[in-house]
Amino acid sequence: MEPKPYYEIVRDELRRHIEARHLPRGVVLLEGPVATLLGVSRGPVKRAFELLAEDRLIHRFNGRGYLVGPPDEKQIPKRLDLRTLGLQVSVNIQTDIQRASWQKIYGEVARSVVSCLPFGTYQISEAAICEYFRVSRTVVRDVLNRLDHDGLIEKDRWSHWTAGPLTVRDVVDHFEMRRILEPKALVFAAAKLADGELLAMQDRLDRAVADTSRLDQEHLDELEQELHEGCVLRVANRRLAAAIRQSHLPTIINRLFGTLIGLHEASDILREHRTVLENLVLKAPRAAAAALEAHLEADEVRTRAHLKVLSVFPEPDIAPYLSRVH
Repeated sequence: MEPKPYYEIVRDELRRHIEARHLPRGVVLLEGPVATLLGVSRGPVKRAFELLAEDRLIHRFNGRGYLVGPPDEKQIPKRLDLRTLGLQVSVNIQTDIQRASWQKIYGEVARSVVSCLPFGTYQISEAAICEYFRVSRTVVRDVLNRLDHDGLIEKDRWSHWTAGPLTVRDVVDHFEMRRILEPKALVFAAAKLADGELLAMQDRLDRAVADTSRLDQEHLDELEQELHEGCVLRVANRRLAAAIRQSHLPTIINRLFGTLIGLHEASDILREHRTVLENLVLKAPRAAAAALEAHLEADEVRTRAHLKVLSVFPEPDIAPYLSRVH
């Protein structure tokens, strides 16, 4: 019997607490605190939230995260520390988490790899990862295989795992893929996007546009995810969605740039997003797709410029299991 995907395990655990009223109506659920509570990464939590929202157990509101309870109930958001609610994590989820121990270190290894991609080629030491995290080679190989699957590393001709460099040619190729795939996927996904959901996205975007001086890279990432993942990746074709995800690699350049140097084109990005959402709200998916393609064209220009700036930065501090290939 195949083990359940992590997002299903998280969904079932949260459903249990909601139905038992251990999570009261109106409590705000955020990806980070729930991921910490359950000992998982944010990805499964995000997908679990989406499934619970489809079942009307939680809903989006005019703020970050979700509220416990169906969307037709008027709830006052309760921003509580989940640790104060005395939630007991079930034995089943603890067992499943221990079984997939590679996921515990995957996030940190992936972040280490991603942070160095624009700066050159790096070799990854399997033995050093074992020593650093005090895990078995089996766990490390699971991590490396997942990094390979996600397009972050590859084997060289000597069978060494390497990462980078992320070049201008890579940026061009990835964005070409995105312009071909994402607008079409958005047309397919548009019918699955509820009016209330789109209007809530639009409202969050408008509030960010109204005061970009308070916008940081993390918040911008969330708004980007709402469009590119919350809308585009709602497409039913899983192979298409997987191909789109693998073409998102250059987004790390913009995240690094925003973190190291600051946000400089946030207003332009948000206006481009607004045009896409406006057309989705107006039930004009092809116009939304055309706006998305224009956004991707502009984003390629920005990404190439950011990569050029990053190339003159000194090499970042790297994890002890990475070494520069000269």
